[in-house]
Amino acid sequence: MNLWSAVLDSCPGLLCCVINLKGKLLYASHGYKAVAARLFGHNCTEGSNYPPLITELDRAFHDVLTSACLGEVNAIEISENEKIWELTASPLRLDSQKIEGVVVRIMSENKIIEKNPQPVVQTNPEILESVPFRACVVNQKGMILAANKFFQKSSRENLTGKNIIEIFKPVSNSSIMEIISQRSGSIEGKIPDLVINENFCTDLYLDKDFNEIPEEINDNFRVLRVHATPVKWHDLEAVMLTFEDITEFKKTRDQLRRLLTFDASTGILNRRGIEHILLKEFGQAIRNSEDLSLIMINIDNFTALNETMGYMAGNRTIRVFTIIMKNILADRSNSVIARWSGDEFLILSHCSGAAAVVIANEIREKSQSIAISAGIADLSSGNYAGVNDFIGAAYEAMIEAKNSGKNSTVLAKNS
Repeated sequence: MNLWSAVLDSCPGLLCCVINLKGKLLYASHGYKAVAARLFGHNCTEGSNYPPLITELDRAFHDVLTSACLGEVNAIEISENEKIWELTASPLRLDSQKIEGVVVRIMSENKIIEKNPQPVVQTNPEILESVPFRACVVNQKGMILAANKFFQKSSRENLTGKNIIEIFKPVSNSSIMEIISQRSGSIEGKIPDLVINENFCTDLYLDKDFNEIPEEINDNFRVLRVHATPVKWHDLEAVMLTFEDITEFKKTRDQLRRLLTFDASTGILNRRGIEHILLKEFGQAIRNSEDLSLIMINIDNFTALNETMGYMAGNRTIRVFTIIMKNILADRSNSVIARWSGDEFLILSHCSGAAAVVIANEIREKSQSIAISAGIADLSSGNYAGVNDFIGAAYEAMIEAKNSGKNSTVLAKNS
């Protein structure tokens, strides 16, 4: 048995492989070969170029590997029927900071890799130290029997003899003791980061309305996904925990989510972001017989402004108008603002049509030199088959306001 066989076949789910910087596959665990053959069609021939760059999925895989070679953790998601797999590539560093290659792991998003129980692997200090990421061995009470050098860096004290729950804090209600008692499975959690610089920025999270809210923390941290595998440690029944660092991946995913749902110029929701909320709030309002109104606003003569004053002047107008709407709606927590298109905005508010008219008129009055036309759809006064009809009614009312001389507000008639 070679070193990589001993290390990788101890990894959770046995879905790991190692690739050197020349793109050659050094070793793939048995589980990885089986899943890769199904997902990619790869034969996983050791010593050959990997991946073979035949399909678009291969190319996406190759891009992830390239990022890992440059020192970044990266990942892609792969769909298989109704199951989602996550492939993560991490830079492989052995005895120095120099990158020696890439470790690839495949995990199922539902955390169920195989229905068959995992084999118990005999491990020892040499194998534990050879694992190229944080790892430790614990007994069934969670006491750490041994920790490798990567995991030991997570603490200023010797970790041996400590209970794992003192160090690892799950981000959900799940307990790490659950996967230890079951000797399988995985959960996400956090540990303090003692080696990062002072400029480390914590993750930003979004509330139900996609507003940024900082997570309440007391220290810098790393987000880890911990996996449990049954092992024998000096003839004792034990569990090997390996910690996959997904901090950068989660930050990147959150940043991408923000790019997809927020308008870059104004910082408010974009069309995609408000569509998500509209679907949810529309259905909830119908089920609970709640008030819900949609205000669609168009800045009058915006095209002429751009053509005569230039793009920068138009962009400043958009930003000023956004600030005006935010100030007016600051005390109305049940309202959400979004930029629908270049010069069109939506306000979704849990209020009657009459109250929405008041909001729209206040915005018009305080917009001063920025003239606007507003159309309003009231859910309670219309027979809307779905969200598109609801949006369409607000749009038609806005067009009516423009055709009637602009700088006015129109409430959609009963449908």
